[in-house]
Amino acid sequence: MTNSEAETYSLAESFGKMLTPGSNLFLDGDLAAGKTVFAKGVGKGLGIVENIKSPSYTLLCIYEGRLPFYHFDAYNLSGIDDFFDLGFDEYLENDGVVLIEWANVIREGFPYGHIDIKIDKIAENEEQRRLTFTARDGSEEERILKEWRNHEDSCL
Repeated sequence: MTNSEAETYSLAESFGKMLTPGSNLFLDGDLAAGKTVFAKGVGKGLGIVENIKSPSYTLLCIYEGRLPFYHFDAYNLSGIDDFFDLGFDEYLENDGVVLIEWANVIREGFPYGHIDIKIDKIAENEEQRRLTFTARDGSEEERILKEWRNHEDSCL
C-alpha cells in the first residue's frame, strides 16, 4: 500500500534496483492509477536520468541506464498479434528490462515469463494505491520478487 505518488515512485525505484536483464513487467491499472509514476520509479532504479514519459502515442520509449529500459503502452493494440506484428518481440530477447503498461491487452499468448503488477486506487483516499506483485511459482521472476521483498523487509 502506498499513500502518495512519492511513495509509489519510491517503491518502484527500490524494485527497479533489483531487476535483472530479461525482466518483463506487466503493469495494469485503471486510468490515472499511477502506472506511469510506477514506470518512472523503475527507471530511476535502473539509473535512468532522463525524464520518463508515457508511451501512449508512440507505443514504445527506450531509455539507457544500468540496463536498457523498454517502456511499452499496449492500450491501442488489439492483442498479442499486434505486438508481434510490430516487431516488439525483439525487445523481449535483449538484455534489458521491458515494462508494458495495459499489459492485459497482450497477456493471452505472451510466451515469456513476467512479473504482474496491478495498481488499484483505494476509493476512500484518492492518493492511496494497492500494488499487487505476482509471478509464476518457481520462476526467475518469483525469485526476483522474493529477493526484493526480503530486501524491503530488512530496510523497515
